[in-house]
Amino acid sequence: MVPFNLQLELTNKLTALSVEQLDQVSDPLGFMRYQVRTFNHHAVMYVNIEKDPLEPDDVTGFTEDEVFSPDEVKSIAAAIREYNSSHQLDFDQMHFDF
Repeated sequence: MVPFNLQLELTNKLTALSVEQLDQVSDPLGFMRYQVRTFNHHAVMYVNIEKDPLEPDDVTGFTEDEVFSPDEVKSIAAAIREYNSSHQLDFDQMHFDF
């Protein structure tokens, strides 16, 4: 998949992230994997990408390693959800290349 760039504040510093979607569709719980890279760190994050709007405190995401703090993961997950909704991406569709 094609990476996209996000810029947000993490630990009081403006941070540029490169994010690449790793899955074509979400799992049964609504989570999708993303490869997240900064200058010094990278991690695979699982982000809830359900269509329903969520309150900021309800946005969920997690990573299997400890590269980002839980608060940073929530901020990154919220930014990914915002990016997806601003580009009107529809994850219910599947595209096949033959």
